[in-house]
Amino acid sequence: MERFFGNRPITLFASGTAALAQAIAACAARAARSSPEVILPAYGCPDLVAATLYAGVFPRLVDIAPSTWSYDGVSLEANLSPNTVGIIAVNLLGLGDQAHDLARLCQDRRIGLIQDSAQFLPREPIDWPGEYVVLSFGRGKPLNLLGGGALISPPGTSALTSTEAARLALRDRLFASRAAAIAFNALTRPHAYRVYSALPGTGLGEVAYTPLDDASQQPERSWRRIGRAFGQYCEKPSYRSDIWEAALTEWTDFGITPLHSPRASFPPEPLRLALLAPDQKTRDSLVDRLNANGLGPSRLYGTALPEVACVPEAVNAQGPFPNASSLAGKLFTLPTHRLVTTSIIDSARRTVGALLSNPPTAYSSSA
Repeated sequence: MERFFGNRPITLFASGTAALAQAIAACAARAARSSPEVILPAYGCPDLVAATLYAGVFPRLVDIAPSTWSYDGVSLEANLSPNTVGIIAVNLLGLGDQAHDLARLCQDRRIGLIQDSAQFLPREPIDWPGEYVVLSFGRGKPLNLLGGGALISPPGTSALTSTEAARLALRDRLFASRAAAIAFNALTRPHAYRVYSALPGTGLGEVAYTPLDDASQQPERSWRRIGRAFGQYCEKPSYRSDIWEAALTEWTDFGITPLHSPRASFPPEPLRLALLAPDQKTRDSLVDRLNANGLGPSRLYGTALPEVACVPEAVNAQGPFPNASSLAGKLFTLPTHRLVTTSIIDSARRTVGALLSNPPTAYSSSA
């Protein structure tokens, strides 16, 4: 793995959120500001906030550009201050993270650039402009080990020492068990997911803020397992967005379009297919109907970060963020993993056509 990442040191953590917290803490320690702040996108996973607060840094939210996945340039410049110690470039669903453009800004300002690549893991070496790169091996991530994460540190530095790890509490992880792995693999199948998500108390599809309470490193016994799994991952593609191309061509007539991605130096490999509906009412109807047919749709986070349930007041008080709110109301995703079959795609196409009227004629595709 170190050779894959240009011989940069790698430290394994209990989660990607824990790895992100360490990267933020490192940027803050170097800058030595009395009130450090890190820039976050106003739409994203609430774990971004949890990692920032765990590191003792203020999460400064910035709006995104309209109908795309990148920071709004004007808003970003307006929110940079002497307290800014870093910018987090989030690679949403493998679409890209704007890191190459942000790298120049960070160099000019002498602040850290952290690439949150929890939802993207390339199969060939690429150029990583970020000072730190964060990976996640949790549930639903590209390398799905149901737990764990990694921090790629700057070239020429060293991985975290055992002394630093000793001050953080280790605990057993639920998803390390074989039973949990079997259960998750079963739920990857769309129809099984539909049945399980209908059960009360499962929490699937619900997004809420949870504070980070465990930033421990992975024990050494897990290193070889993760390295072996990473090697296997690089050998065989798992996600294919091209299987939806014919459906997408038809859905443009209904105003459904792909979410535009930032400029990237690598071919995107979407973890899920990210689509924008014309409005929130249409999006919600699509997700409800597709889910009723067991086709695995998702609203992703559902709201901008200030509206996420249980989010701290420091975040809730920020805004408004009109572009992030607009994206949250229109975005929905569809699965792209290897279990998506032609029949699933055809069923989704019929469902969308029946809901939005004038259903297109049948077509055939290969998954």
